[in-house]
Amino acid sequence: MTTSFQPVTVDEDFDVNSGSSYSYTRTVHLGPYTVQMRVQRSIRPHDSWAVAEILSADLTWTALAHTHSDRWFEHTTEPYGVNAKDELNEIADDLIRRVIAIIPSNTTVPQQTLDVIGALLSHTYGSTGERVITADDMRWAKEHGGPFRLLQRQDGSVLLTKAHRYDCPLLATAGAQVCDGLCVPVPPTAVPGGSTP
Repeated sequence: MTTSFQPVTVDEDFDVNSGSSYSYTRTVHLGPYTVQMRVQRSIRPHDSWAVAEILSADLTWTALAHTHSDRWFEHTTEPYGVNAKDELNEIADDLIRRVIAIIPSNTTVPQQTLDVIGALLSHTYGSTGERVITADDMRWAKEHGGPFRLLQRQDGSVLLTKAHRYDCPLLATAGAQVCDGLCVPVPPTAVPGGSTP
C-alpha cells in the first residue's frame, strides 16, 4: 500500500541585519521527511545562498538542493528596511518544488502498521469492522488534538495517541517517561522504579 503526501509548513523564521543581510528559513514535513529551506541574501552575491536540507535519522541536516544566487540575487532587494519573508519566500517555494521532484512521491506503509490499524478497526467496530475515513475526517483530526504517534512498547503492544504535544516527555522518550496529563516532564522519582541521579 502506498500513500501520497504534501508539504506541511511547521516552522518559519526570518531575520534582518539592516545594511548587511537578511534570511528566511522554512521547515516543512513532507510525509515521513522533515525538510528545511534556508535562504540568505547579503550585500554581495557570493555571500548569498539558498539551500534545502533534509533531516536524517541521526538528526543532522543534509543538503539536498542548492540554488545559486546568480539565479535570484538581482531580483531581490538590498538589506535595508526589507521584509525578509516577502523577498525570499519565492526562492524557498522553488526549493521545495525541487525537493518534491528529488525525493520519492509516496511511501510504503509497513505491514506492522497495517496490522496495528487492522487491530484498532477490529477493536472499535468488531472483527468484520469497516469504516470510511473521509478527507474532512482527516482534516478535522489534523486540526484537533496533538500529532498522531505510534509507539512500540517493550511488552510488544503499540500505543496509538493524539493526546500529547510533540514535546511531551511520553513522546520524547518513546514511552519510557510518563505524562502527567499536561505534557510536563515528570521527575524520575515519580516514575515507578525511577531514581534520582
